[in-house]
Amino acid sequence: MVKNEVTEPRTETLHMAIIRLNRIHRKRRHEEFIKVGLTEGQPKILDFLLQNDGCIQRELAESCHIEPATVTSILASMEKAELIRREADPKDRRVLRVFLTDKGRDSQKKVEKLFDALDEECFAGFSEEEKRQAINILSRLHNNMTNREGKDV
Repeated sequence: MVKNEVTEPRTETLHMAIIRLNRIHRKRRHEEFIKVGLTEGQPKILDFLLQNDGCIQRELAESCHIEPATVTSILASMEKAELIRREADPKDRRVLRVFLTDKGRDSQKKVEKLFDALDEECFAGFSEEEKRQAINILSRLHNNMTNREGKDV
């Protein structure tokens, strides 16, 4: 007769914790973006344009880590929604510069408030020191992974 072994539940690993957190954070973000009339890629572009109004599309794609064709598509929908306007560069008519409209600035402010609320939700019950430590740990994890890129695995 084979004895049934009872195995203890596996303790959560880093990758499982990150996947679970990312999944719920992404779901909550998506729900909130819909409420303010935005799609997934638009808030990142709004944030970048707030600091870099009038940048060229290529710079926007590189800085936001989005493929140029994807940026073109996102910007087309943002232009249709009157969040941005694109103008040809006076020195090189082939280059398009991207500018926030007043409506785009208002949407960016809503996004900022949305992320502040999500941060509060995530950090409910955390002390200020625990919040600082959590952000520090996540930054260190990111740096470790970034430094590893390009090296043989």
